[in-house]
Amino acid sequence: MANIYIIDNIRLNKHGLQTKDANGSWIDLHCQQGTLDGACAVYSAVMALLCLNYLSKEDIDIWNKKSPDRRTAKGKFISHLLDEQGLLRDGYRMREMAFELKTLLKDYVIEHTSKPNCIYVAKEYIETGFPVILSVGNEDFCHAILAIGTEYEGKVNNERLLKLFCLDPAYGITKSAYWNCVIDTSRNNHGDYPFTYITEGDACRVKINELITIDRIASM
Repeated sequence: MANIYIIDNIRLNKHGLQTKDANGSWIDLHCQQGTLDGACAVYSAVMALLCLNYLSKEDIDIWNKKSPDRRTAKGKFISHLLDEQGLLRDGYRMREMAFELKTLLKDYVIEHTSKPNCIYVAKEYIETGFPVILSVGNEDFCHAILAIGTEYEGKVNNERLLKLFCLDPAYGITKSAYWNCVIDTSRNNHGDYPFTYITEGDACRVKINELITIDRIASM
């Protein structure tokens, strides 16, 4: 029998998919990018940091007249991510994003990997309660999404990953769903593009190019 795991700190209620932000308020989690930008990595990073209680609703409110305090690490991060990287036409390189996250977020451990087995790294982090930023693609496109859940079967230490459940900033999400994108790993053909990327508007073969994990530094 298959099992499903969804990370902590998100819930589905009458308002839709929500998470608890830095102020302790339950807010909408999914963020949808605009039709003119290539900022999928930025949106995925924002959703990840909402899940981790680092950002608040006010932090990401682009209509908020109060500018971020650039004297603080958080203010520098928000200003850079939203003001400088918010409207990208050619995307945001994952390695570059990981480096900048490491520089700005001193209370977190940021790791970037592009190893062939990185999908299992994603599974491990998700099942310990942390979202993972994924870069998926094929010869036609490259796209960033946020993985927040898994489906697997088998016994402990002998589990088979079937699916990654993700939040895709390119598409909307209904109020009755935990995810709007699935990476189907159950039919791995070991070719160049072993997985299937599934959304309401697309289904195609992809590989996971690289990923970014974000973990809190354990308090002493």
